[in-house]
Amino acid sequence: MSYFKAAVAALCVASVLAVGAGTASADPTNAKNSELVHLNCDVNGPLTAVVNGNGDWTPAHVTTSNQILKPYEFHITGTFTPTGGAPEAFSDDLVKRAPRNGRLDTCTFSESGTDETGSFSLTGVVKVSYTPQH
Repeated sequence: MSYFKAAVAALCVASVLAVGAGTASADPTNAKNSELVHLNCDVNGPLTAVVNGNGDWTPAHVTTSNQILKPYEFHITGTFTPTGGAPEAFSDDLVKRAPRNGRLDTCTFSESGTDETGSFSLTGVVKVSYTPQH
């Protein structure tokens, strides 16, 4: 399950989900351990964001603008299948108080992958506070 916790943390950082100051060329997509996440958001529509870091609340940078997404709530469900083993279901909910800035959005995402320990697939909802696009 630690593999999923790492995947969830990476997605959470991306979710999810923030854009750095400056232009899209400043997006840290080539940084070590960066993770691209594709989101479908109620307010902002489809977005691709990059997350750099491993904390649950790490912001994400939208790759097509200077917008930043700051997660404050995650709801994730999925399945991990160890190599040669049976599938194991998991779910995780991480919640903190919503910001009061009024720029809030709800986004969905999904991810899957395989390595030497097994394979996983997950879907999730992330609630974010976002900066306006410039």
